[in-house]
Formats: sequence, structure tokens, C-alpha cells
Amino acid sequence: MMFQDSITHNLEILRELIAALPPESKRMAQGAAVHMERAFAQLQKEHPKSAPVALGAAFALHIMVERIVDNSTEDSTKGLIQLVN
Repeated sequence: MMFQDSITHNLEILRELIAALPPESKRMAQGAAVHMERAFAQLQKEHPKSAPVALGAAFALHIMVERIVDNSTEDSTKGLIQLVN
């Protein structure tokens, strides 16, 4: 499995990876996803159709993805997302 430029392809890889996790790790992954989704839903509720809020959310999402890709763990020089490949 390799991540590509296709969002649809990458989402399918992430779904497969999460499905293969042990139960406790799967709950942790799902909890993180729910937490992020709730924050986004709250922004949508508080600021419907707000271009500045959408821009800020897109910026924050970009920064989070950058951290996931670039940050390494204490015991590895690989980025966090590369550890799942």
C-alpha cells in the first residue's frame, strides 16, 4: 500500500489500515477521528458558509497533515504516517 495524490485512494488505504488494527488501537483511531469531526462540525454550526472560517480550517488541516507526515517518533526517523506503511 502506498499513499498517492488521490484522496479517494488514500482514504481507502486509511480505512484498510484502521480495520487491521487490534481492537484497542482501532478504538483509539476511531476516537481521534470522531474528536476531529466533532470540532469541524461545531465550526460549521457556529459559522455556516463563512469563508474566513473555512480558510482557517483548511490552513489548520494542512498544518496537521504536515505534522503527521514530517514529525518522527522518539525511536524512529520516519514520519508518523510512514510508520504505518
